[in-house]
Amino acid sequence: AHIGFQASYIYDRKYMIDFSSAFVNSAKLPRGKAGFSPSVALAWAISREDFLSSAEWMDYLKLKASTGILNSDIPIGDYFYYDNRYVTSGSYAWYEGGKSRSGVASSWISNPNLDFAKRKEISVGFEGLFFNKLLGLEANYFYDIYSGLVVRPTTAYSSFYTDFVPYENFEKDQYKGVEMGLTLDKTWGDWSLYAGIHALYSVSKRLIVNEVYDNDYQYRKGYGKDATFGLEALGFFQSQEEIDASPLQTFGTVRPGDIKYKDQNGDNIIDSNDEVFLRRWQAPWSQGLEIRLSWKDFTLFLLGEGQQGVKNFRESSYYWMDANDKYSEIALQSWTEETKNTAKYPRISSQANSNNLRRSSFWMYENDYFNLRRVQLTYRIPQKAANFLFTKNLDVSLDATDLFQFAKNRKERELNIGGEPSYRTYTVTLKANF
Repeated sequence: AHIGFQASYIYDRKYMIDFSSAFVNSAKLPRGKAGFSPSVALAWAISREDFLSSAEWMDYLKLKASTGILNSDIPIGDYFYYDNRYVTSGSYAWYEGGKSRSGVASSWISNPNLDFAKRKEISVGFEGLFFNKLLGLEANYFYDIYSGLVVRPTTAYSSFYTDFVPYENFEKDQYKGVEMGLTLDKTWGDWSLYAGIHALYSVSKRLIVNEVYDNDYQYRKGYGKDATFGLEALGFFQSQEEIDASPLQTFGTVRPGDIKYKDQNGDNIIDSNDEVFLRRWQAPWSQGLEIRLSWKDFTLFLLGEGQQGVKNFRESSYYWMDANDKYSEIALQSWTEETKNTAKYPRISSQANSNNLRRSSFWMYENDYFNLRRVQLTYRIPQKAANFLFTKNLDVSLDATDLFQFAKNRKERELNIGGEPSYRTYTVTLKANF
């Protein structure tokens, strides 16, 4: 059961306040656990003040701010995390081996204090219309703290206690960013134009993490929730002498033409302890574009979206080939003694080669793009012709989706392995109102 309450007040069409709240319960928490989630929003229509009444270029301007605390059980992955959990363990025999029974072992102990995860947020921004509503502008800055995220904090206990570590409200994350929107709305004669550009910049940061590593550079704390770690590639081994003079390789036997990795901690061994931050898998920048251009009975509509600032990995079977795999055409660009100075990919091996097929900077590529998602041209049949067909309005539209994509690595983005290929669709639509 949940109870909500909201109250709003506006004074003189200039000053606005809203209080919203919820008293929530959860089936994922112990009995009696409940959370109160309040929020307050303030707004000021500053353009209505006397000291701005002479600003003819400003049609409307509102400043706004909000803050709140949200209790949520969504980060609690499953039910009964607060209770004891036991599993069967092994088999124990007696009666000279004639009888046996499975044992019982603890997975974790109960935690009657398990509570909601909390999201504390603050947002400030403005929205306005200018130059006789020709331009619209809106911008918002947000700062969120997610605390009490539920995990089993094994690193806070001695290793012998692992089977008894309870689920706790332990981890903490931060999100912040800016969202912006700009619109243009203009009509002149038989022409009309509406254009809108929207952009979002958003980043995250892990503040408290259940982790223990031997090296400082391995810690996820301080990086985003979308951080990816892996090995730093240094090119290819060009000779056996170079391999002999390099740190010990622990990902299988290496030969000339295999990928060479950096020894990050200087222990003269290449292993998982040498993994460092490589990329974030969520783009910090994303944007959308909408354009609607009309002339008499014709209307052209464009819709696009894109992202910047993120990298992806070439990790499909198209790039990762060894042993008896089916090879793609990139095998022609693999390392050989004859192509060692121009090779783009590591050597091909007739046996499994785990050294080369690891997540590393070698396989990364920029994943920035802008995609023209939809193009639609509509023509409204003259009313006289529509009346002849006993309709009020009659429209004919030509529609295309995913028509163009602008990306430095477009071929990698469009490559689908084991599924249907990328495609465009074209549609003719007839719409009538009777």
